[in-house]
Amino acid sequence: MAEKILTREIVIENGWHKLETITADMLNGYTSIGDHAFCLCSGLKSITIPNSVTYIGCDAFYGCTGLTSVFIPNSVTYIGNYAFKQCIRLTSVTIPNGVTSIEEGVFYYCTALTSVTIPNSVTSIDYCAFSDCESLTSITIPNSVTYIGFCAFCGCSSLKSVNIPNSVTNIRISVFGGCGFNVEKRYDAQGRLIAYKAFNGDMSCRGFRYEEGETCKLDGGEIKLCARGFHACINPMDCLNYYWGKIGNDVVFHEVYLEDVSDESNEDSKVVARKITIGREITLSEMADIASGRK
Repeated sequence: MAEKILTREIVIENGWHKLETITADMLNGYTSIGDHAFCLCSGLKSITIPNSVTYIGCDAFYGCTGLTSVFIPNSVTYIGNYAFKQCIRLTSVTIPNGVTSIEEGVFYYCTALTSVTIPNSVTSIDYCAFSDCESLTSITIPNSVTYIGFCAFCGCSSLKSVNIPNSVTNIRISVFGGCGFNVEKRYDAQGRLIAYKAFNGDMSCRGFRYEEGETCKLDGGEIKLCARGFHACINPMDCLNYYWGKIGNDVVFHEVYLEDVSDESNEDSKVVARKITIGREITLSEMADIASGRK
């Protein structure tokens, strides 16, 4: 089939920018929905994309603030940057089986989005893909995903449950910053606070190299959050606010045990202590289970 692009000009020429509903028949034969095609069509409530379409361009539905329903067929293999940004009434979306990457900001600020289905074809979730989707309560990332980009889910304030497979080997900073995880303080049999810490791949942090099983203590002087002392996070996902990269190479994660902990508060669950014992290494999947209350 020859390429046939639905452009912004065609949408306006046909008066489709004024409609509440776009059916598959209306778009049949088009192979691509071009960049900005329905951008800022605030009256659009529902669209069914036909099986002829394989490509959805950048900003294609950006600012369609009335859009509540979208059907994307499995013929679609690419959805461009910010394609559905600020579709604030869109409540659910199923990403087609042929899509391999959820691109930059595709569902950014879709504040009513409560349900997302990600297929096993997806290998990467890019920068701010679901940022500020504040109604999203849970997400399951399939085993095909190896990369999650900067701030992919940051600001998802209702997100309390996430499943991350061990296939994810590369993760950027602040992926889950500002999410709704509620990890309560836990203590071991010795009364030590159980927390979680990220290190560089060589087990170093702030120029000091640690070892699993060792205990470190500061003698004298004041401990100060983000300044002096041993730092860790009660919510393991908050470790991603400070360290990122290829897991096992650039960054590793460990369970740690803290004593003489300061009562200073932080924007996330980061705390500072005078004494730290380095426990076992944990996986990203385990961290997600702990944050989600499954462990």
